[in-house]
Amino acid sequence: MEERGVLMNWGYMAYLEGGEGHPLVFVHGAGNNAWVWGRVLEDLEVDHRVIALDLPGHGRSSCKLEETVEGYAFRVEEFLEALNLEDVLLVGHSMGGAIVIKTVPRCARVTGVVLVGTGAVLEVNPKLLEGLRENFEGSVATMARWCFSKGVASELLGDARGMMLQAGREVLYRDMYACSIYSGGEELRDLSLPTLVVCGEKDVMTPPPLSQDLVERIKGARLVLIPNSGHMVHLERPVELAEAIRCFLS
Repeated sequence: MEERGVLMNWGYMAYLEGGEGHPLVFVHGAGNNAWVWGRVLEDLEVDHRVIALDLPGHGRSSCKLEETVEGYAFRVEEFLEALNLEDVLLVGHSMGGAIVIKTVPRCARVTGVVLVGTGAVLEVNPKLLEGLRENFEGSVATMARWCFSKGVASELLGDARGMMLQAGREVLYRDMYACSIYSGGEELRDLSLPTLVVCGEKDVMTPPPLSQDLVERIKGARLVLIPNSGHMVHLERPVELAEAIRCFLS
């Protein structure tokens, strides 16, 4: 994968890119960055052009941090325009999935959607928000445990925890607050693009019923449950996620 960037009117947007062909654009979740998709991108770049962006204020993007899911959706739309991408499959995880839901109605460049571990709403425990302010490192450690199935490799837990710590208190708090006030019900009523919904069977952050609800709201949507996986499907079961996306495309 190559690290790239594009200068926008409002700052610098960093992204990873590899492969050629039909563009697949990946949007990460709260307190994450583009590298979280790395193993999935490596699998899919054999057949497709894959692009994973750093949302404003995350990773290497120097852009101003947004405060709402709608704000991030505006930036994703501008990013697709800046790269002049057409016929895009837009893939989002958790908060990134919410961003995708908000982006689709306003962006004709998107012709297919993959929603991973997300929902029409993303409730956040108020105690977690309070903890991110008062005991940041402890709250991040708790979130990291919640993101995976029991018995997951300690290396993956460490990677997730380190990524969120690197994002910092303000970024992670704002992202989680943005999730807490998000609602995608209005956009989902009109979503008619081909849609794949993916969820880890053991996801406790955005449990499978949220994904089932999405399938019931989106005409023709298909649901894939990934066995033995928690919320971070793209880290815990990257091969299975890549295969689900590949089958959806074919």
